[in-house]
Amino acid sequence: MTTGGFGSAVLASVDGARLQAARGDVGGDAHVATPLGEALTPEFLRAADALPGVRSSLGVWTDRDALLTADDPTGTHVRAVVADPAAYARLSAAAGRGRFDPARLAQGGAGGAAVPVLISKNLSGKDAGGEFRIRLAGGVELRARPAGLVEGTPAEPSAEAAVVVVPAWAVTARVPQAAHPNHWFALGPVDEDRLRELVRAHASASVAERTFVHTSAGVSAKLAGDPLQHAAGALLRTSLAAAAGFALLSVLLTLVRAAPERAALLARLRTMGLRPRQGVVLVLTESLPQVLAAPLGGALTAVAAIALLGPSVDLSTLVGATVPAGLGLGLRPVLVQALGLAGLVAAAVLAEAAVNGRRQITTELRAGDRR
Repeated sequence: MTTGGFGSAVLASVDGARLQAARGDVGGDAHVATPLGEALTPEFLRAADALPGVRSSLGVWTDRDALLTADDPTGTHVRAVVADPAAYARLSAAAGRGRFDPARLAQGGAGGAAVPVLISKNLSGKDAGGEFRIRLAGGVELRARPAGLVEGTPAEPSAEAAVVVVPAWAVTARVPQAAHPNHWFALGPVDEDRLRELVRAHASASVAERTFVHTSAGVSAKLAGDPLQHAAGALLRTSLAAAAGFALLSVLLTLVRAAPERAALLARLRTMGLRPRQGVVLVLTESLPQVLAAPLGGALTAVAAIALLGPSVDLSTLVGATVPAGLGLGLRPVLVQALGLAGLVAAAVLAEAAVNGRRQITTELRAGDRR
């Protein structure tokens, strides 16, 4: 039970970490990005939002050639990400990249005041004086002030990219392109094939061919399909099957060893008026302590092993991507195995009681029987 519980925790943590790594790579559960200079049509956005499985979605406009100027007269090329702060904060939290408080990008900038923006950590030295200017498409310039630092963001997962997250309320009225998103993100189990069909239906063949379409489920499947990850997962599952086999063997050996004495006892009790159904209840009552104690003790030991050893377990090799070390303390896999083992023992005892119940009393109570 302890071995199986720890192994199940490893497998469950691998699946969870792989999905989270895929979300971070995609920027959510689904991501559609157009080629440079193209935008997503309103018809596509409405159709994509209505896809089965979409819990929430968000259109984002990015300017890949934005220029940030501060004390450096030549400026720094950055990628400006223009999005609704609240929706983008939820997306960032789900993707696990660039989490931030949307209140930092609250409405402001009135009367020519600087617009609050988020900047990537590699731009932290570009805000001399607390303000800078961002030149967007069409030559529009914004006075901006840093409201926080982010390490990666769904629209640009790379931590090395220079990124500025700008609230949509400060841009859409001044930059017409910003009203036509070139990225679409969604959370929820979105079917990648149906998403690609929508792209082909609402874009020309050349644009659809160059449009980026990824889902977290697809990326996770690719990671899991790597031979090393597949072999490691198969080894763990084989170990779990072996542990279950040893548990079954121990149960059967215990029952076989005690079967003659139990059969004779039931036969004697039947001579005193014990009914077959009462005999089954008696057998279960006799076996109940070990049926419950063994799985419960194994489950508690498995939880203790996960809590003590889990923080030092590195799952990156099994996941196929770099992930933080540690196992999730999920009780469900342990409880499922504990209940399964208890049910296995109970079923075996019931089967034995049913077999013994069909035997004749005279067979069990032979003269001179020394059992």
